[in-house]
Amino acid sequence: MVPSALLSVVSPIVAIAIAVWGFRRSTKADRLRAFFEVQDRYLAPSVRDGRRVLHQDVADLRPHEVAALDKASLSSAGYALAVMNSVAIACEGGYVERELILRSMGHSFVRTLNAARPLIDHVEKLRGYRPYPAAERLAQQLALTLEVPVPKSTASARTVEGRVDGGS
Repeated sequence: MVPSALLSVVSPIVAIAIAVWGFRRSTKADRLRAFFEVQDRYLAPSVRDGRRVLHQDVADLRPHEVAALDKASLSSAGYALAVMNSVAIACEGGYVERELILRSMGHSFVRTLNAARPLIDHVEKLRGYRPYPAAERLAQQLALTLEVPVPKSTASARTVEGRVDGGS
């Protein structure tokens, strides 16, 4: 084969291989960058305050007792849950790797969602739909992987099968 013909055949193959390698590397770096942004939001003082409210003020309540909490506590807890729902949406969309979430905040995420059940159930009764569904799905998946018990909700939470690491 003539060297110029060989070059014309090999050159596009090499270009495609380099493009695929670069795209894959870029995608992984983008997911890691997205993880750090999500983690920063999860660890922000206002979100930590909301998670603290959920653990200290909400966890032991019944859904109808949640309405007695002060507006600032409800707002803080709701904001924390909204951020957690965003974390879960990023996982579901493939923007953040679940394994990183599992290792960095898995236990905290599951325990916080467990503590938030009375508030979530209360909001569902008020609004007629279950808020923060992505966060609940992710917490259930993480709980399966971590083998952490998830209490039954008093309302109709959806169940999720499967583990974060792909097992069943």
